[in-house]
Amino acid sequence: MNDPQKLLQLIAAAEGAHSGGGGEAGGAPVGSVPTMRIAGNARITEGTAGAVWTGGVVPLQEEEVIQAIRLLTRFGEVGSDPNVQPEQLQKELTKTDSNTKLNVQQLLESLAANVPTENTDTPLLMKAAEHMAIRFALERFQKGEVKVNAVHQMLEHMSRQMDTLRQILKLQEDKMSKAGILVESHADILDRMFWAEVPEAGKKSVLLSHEAPCVPARNVRQFVELLLQRGDKEAASSILQNYFSCLDARDVEPRRRTAIGLAQLADLFAGPGGDLLGAAIRKVGEALSKEPDPEMQSLLSAAFVRLSSEASTRKLYGALGEVCHGMDLMTKHRPVLANELRPRIGVENRLPEFIEEALRSPQVPQDLLQVLRRTSQAAVEHLADRFFRCMRRDECDRMVDVVKELGPAGLQQLREVLRTGQPRQAASAVGLLSRLDVPTLLELLPARLPEWNRFYHDVVVRQIAYGAAHDRGRSLLELLEILDPLVLPQAVDEIGMSGDRTAVPPLVVMAEAGDAQGRSPLVQLKAVESLGRLREAESVAVLRNLLEGKKMWKWSHHRELRIAAAQALAKIDPRYGSQVLSDSGLEPAELAIAALDSAPACPWVRQRRYERIVLRKTFSATISSSWGKSSILVRELSLGGGMGTKEDNLRVGSEANILISVGVRQIRGQVLLRRARVNEVGFEIVNTDLESRYRLRRLLVESLQRAPESKSGDWDGQRKL
Repeated sequence: MNDPQKLLQLIAAAEGAHSGGGGEAGGAPVGSVPTMRIAGNARITEGTAGAVWTGGVVPLQEEEVIQAIRLLTRFGEVGSDPNVQPEQLQKELTKTDSNTKLNVQQLLESLAANVPTENTDTPLLMKAAEHMAIRFALERFQKGEVKVNAVHQMLEHMSRQMDTLRQILKLQEDKMSKAGILVESHADILDRMFWAEVPEAGKKSVLLSHEAPCVPARNVRQFVELLLQRGDKEAASSILQNYFSCLDARDVEPRRRTAIGLAQLADLFAGPGGDLLGAAIRKVGEALSKEPDPEMQSLLSAAFVRLSSEASTRKLYGALGEVCHGMDLMTKHRPVLANELRPRIGVENRLPEFIEEALRSPQVPQDLLQVLRRTSQAAVEHLADRFFRCMRRDECDRMVDVVKELGPAGLQQLREVLRTGQPRQAASAVGLLSRLDVPTLLELLPARLPEWNRFYHDVVVRQIAYGAAHDRGRSLLELLEILDPLVLPQAVDEIGMSGDRTAVPPLVVMAEAGDAQGRSPLVQLKAVESLGRLREAESVAVLRNLLEGKKMWKWSHHRELRIAAAQALAKIDPRYGSQVLSDSGLEPAELAIAALDSAPACPWVRQRRYERIVLRKTFSATISSSWGKSSILVRELSLGGGMGTKEDNLRVGSEANILISVGVRQIRGQVLLRRARVNEVGFEIVNTDLESRYRLRRLLVESLQRAPESKSGDWDGQRKL
C-alpha cells in the first residue's frame, strides 16, 4: 500500500467492477472539486461529451476532507489485512461521495508523479491524508475564512481522524514513544507542515499582527532565523517587537501564549541588535510587576529569567540594566516574587566577571557602570574583593575610578562594609577607602582593629599600601598604636615607602635611642631605614648619633643599627658616604646590602623592600608554632625574609618562630608565613634581635662574595618580600 499506482489501480478496479468499465478521472487540482457535478457512477473520460472537467473548481468542505481521510484509512485496512475481500472496498467506494473519490484520485496521481524524487519514511497513505488536510487548511486560511488561531484547532480535529490510519500503519513515532523518546504530536506536525506551505508574505502579515501569539514558537523561530540569515534585521526586529507587545492583550490566552513563546525565543532577541533584548526584558518586567494571576506570574517569571540569562551571557549591559530595573519594580510591587527570582536571575553572581571585563576595557562602558550602580551593594563588595587581589598598579587605579563612578551610594556602601562587615569583607574595603575617604577610615578602623586577629592587622597594612594614597604614611602613623606588635615593622616599612614626608617627625622619635626602649629593636631599625628612604635632612642629627655615638672606647649602638644609620645618611646626603667608610669601621660589603627605595614607576602594587639573593647553597630551617614544627630548605633570602621548599602543609598567614642554622651560628626570629608557588612557602621576618639580623646580613654578604650573580633578576610581580 505504499505504491500510488497500485492504489489507483485498486480504485479503478473497484469502479470498474461496480460500473462495468474502467476509466480515468479528470484533472482537478488537489484540495478542490470540479464545478461540474459527476452523477452517480458515470465514467469521466476525454471522449464523454459534457463530462470532461473544464477547469472550474469549488473548495472542498471539511466533511469531504474527513470522508477522504476515512477512505484512505479503509485502504490501509485492506492493505494490512489479507482476509479483506475487494468486494468490501467496492462497497466502501460506492458509499463515498463522487467528489471525494475524484479528489483522492487526483491526490494519488500527484504523489505518483513525485515518488521517484522523494525519499521519506512516511507511508504513502499517511502522506496523502496529511497533504489533503494541509491543503484544505491553507486554502481556507488564504481566503480569510479562518484565522491563524483556528487553524491549529482544525488540524487537531483532522489529526484525530487520522489516528486510526496511524495505528494501522504502525508509524515510527509509536515505537519511539514506547522507547521513552519525546515525540512531537501529530497535530503539531501538521501545524508545522501547514506553516511551511504558507507564503512568506502571509507569514509576515500574521507575525506582525495581534494574532502572532497563535503561531507556535518554533514556527516564529524558523521565520525569524531565515530573516536574520538574509540580513533583514529590520523585519526580524519588527516581528519580535510585535511579539512581546502582545503581552498587552486584554485576554489572558494571548498573554499566556506570548509568555511561553518568549521563554522559547529568548536567544533570538539579541540577533537583530540594538535595544531589542532590553525592550523585551522591560516589557516582561513591567507585566510581571502588575500580573495578579499566579499561573501567568510563573510563565512570565520563566520568560524573565530566560531573557536575563541571554543578557548576562552576551554581556549586553544595557539589557542587564533593564533586568535590574525590572527587579526594582518587583521588589516594590511583588517583594516575595522578587526574592524568589533574585538567585535565578544571577546578575549579582556574574558581577566578578563583569568587573574583570571593566579591567580589560580601555574605557568602562557606561551601561556597565549603570548595572553596577543598580547593584551597588553587591558590586561594592565584589570591587573591594577584587582590589584586595590586585597585582598591578593600573588595576588598583581602575578599581578606584569605578568606585568613584558609583557615586555617593557606592561610597556609603563601602563605609557600611567596613563598619559592619565580617573581618574578611571589612579588611578588603580598607584599600579603597584609603584612597576615597580617609577620615571615615581613621574613624572606623580604631574601633574594628581590636576585634580582629593579627592576620587582618597584616591585611589592613597591606591594603593601605596597595591603595597608594599620597598621604598613606600619615594614615599608618595614626594606626600604629593599635596595630599588633608583630605587624608594626611592616607598617613602619610602608611609611618609608610611601614618600610622605609629613611622617618624618614621628619616625625620628621612633629612631632615637632613648625613645626606642619600649619597642622592638627591629621597629627602631625599620624607622632608621624609613628615614633614609624619605631623605629628610632634619633626621641627620639622630642618624649621626646612632652611627657615631660611643661609650668609652666602644660604639654605643649595635653594629647592625649603625649600618642602617650609615646607609640612611648616605641616601640623605651622598657626601656622608666617604666619611662613613673612613671613620665608622664598617665594611663596604656590609653597606652594599641596603633597604631599597620606593619606585613610583613600578607597575606592581607590592614593591620589594630589600634585594633578594639566591643562596649559593640551601640552608635548613625549622619553623615552629602552636601547631607543631616543620622543616624547610631555604634557597632565597633577603633582610626582610625569604623563600623555601616546604615538606608539609603550613598555615599561610599564621605566625611562627624560625631557626636558620648557618654552621655553628643560628639566626632566630618570628615570621609571618606568606603564600608562594607550589610546594614553596614565603616568610617575612616581623621580629628579631639585632644580632640575628646582623648574622643574616653576613650570610648574604658571603653569598654575594662567592657568587656575585646570585642576585635575583627582574621581579615577575609576585608578592615577594
